[in-house]
Amino acid sequence: MSASRPLNLIRRCQVCQQMRATRTIWFYRNVGMLFARRTYKLNADLCKPCIHKKFWEFTAKNILIRPWGTASLFVTPIYL
Repeated sequence: MSASRPLNLIRRCQVCQQMRATRTIWFYRNVGMLFARRTYKLNADLCKPCIHKKFWEFTAKNILIRPWGTASLFVTPIYL
């Protein structure tokens, strides 16, 4: 049995700095360029309002700044 951290602990949110119930999340965002791509990652303990805020921020940027390069054409749908 592995020793993992329990979910929803009262910790400091890494975005708003409030002491709230948090979860560890991972979000990925892809920026496509003509011949390259760049991946942005967010791995943090966030409260529920900040999770929603960051989720929509990453999703909107994935949709709007998405596949302008060949590799990004395939990677962006996976991140969405």
